[in-house]
Formats: sequence, C-alpha cells, structure tokens
Amino acid sequence: MFKFLVGCVIGFFVGFVSFVLFFVSDTKFDMSVVTNLIIAAATVMATIIHFSSIRQQRKDRLWDLNKPILLGLSKSLSAVIKASEYYLQEEYARQHTDDAPNLNDQPDPSVYKEFDQKREYALEVYKVLMDKELIDALEKAKRINDNIDHGVHEHGVDHISAYEASISVNEDLQRKLSFFIAKTSGVNDM
Repeated sequence: MFKFLVGCVIGFFVGFVSFVLFFVSDTKFDMSVVTNLIIAAATVMATIIHFSSIRQQRKDRLWDLNKPILLGLSKSLSAVIKASEYYLQEEYARQHTDDAPNLNDQPDPSVYKEFDQKREYALEVYKVLMDKELIDALEKAKRINDNIDHGVHEHGVDHISAYEASISVNEDLQRKLSFFIAKTSGVNDM
C-alpha cells in the first residue's frame, strides 16, 4: 500500500511538471499526439497490471504446492511441543513429588515419529520449494534434538533439562515455520 501511495505521488508530480512544461513551451496542441500519449499510458498501465498478475499467480502456485506439507508440519510440531510439555510436567512430578499431569491430557506416543516423518519428507522432497532459512531451521532443530536424544541415552543427561531444551528448540522452529507460512500464503500482504 505504501509503495502504491509513493508511486501515485511521484506519478502525479511527474505528470504535473510534464503538463506545465508542455503548455509553457511553444508546442502546438495536436489531437493525434494526445491520442498517442493516452494509448502509450494505457499500454504501460496494462503491462504493469499484467506483470503484477503473473507475480501473484506465481506466489499462489507456490503456496498451493507448499500448503499441505507446511500445515501438516506445523500441526505435527505443535503436537510434539504439547507432548514434550506433558512429559516435562510428568518428570517434574516424579522427581519433586508434585501433582502429576492429567492422564486425559496424555499425548499419543506416535507424535514424535509422525513429526520425524513429516520433517524428513519436507527436507527430502520439498527442499527445493521452501525458503532456505526454513530449511536451515529444520535441519538445525533436527541436529539439536538428535544431540539431546543422544545425550539422554548415552551420557545420562537429566530428562528435565532435555525436555526444556527440546521445547525451546521446537518453539523457535514453530515461530520460523509460522512466519514462513504467513509469508508464503500471502496473509502478510492483506
């Protein structure tokens, strides 16, 4: 919108100066010249509209291609974060004799596997269609979570700190994924 307003102001200024220069000079007013100028201006406007339409169609096609995998990945990542928060609360309850989490809120144990599958699918198949920053964020989160998992199983890292680190990494990934979804879908352009 700002670009449109700036373009209108600059266009009005250039048009007004051209109009004044035209009348100040000793040029005779010929109707064929005016007709040609109007046709040229209409052609320029039609070209601008055409290129704008092509750019919007490209963005729409890119969103249509990415939509299923991005929304599925976002939903799966959200489920992983909720599951990690549940297991963190459960671990706190076990170590500190706090109230245990509600068993009705217990997550499906397959959320981690489902997220891993969706992440691998995004990294292997959709890598060329996604933003480099998002791909880097997915790879970095995978690497950190693998290191956390390795630390828990091999080096006896505390489960509470492991869950907290994993939640932090996944929430950061979720913010980047949400930003990319908003950018690609065109929600920010409205």
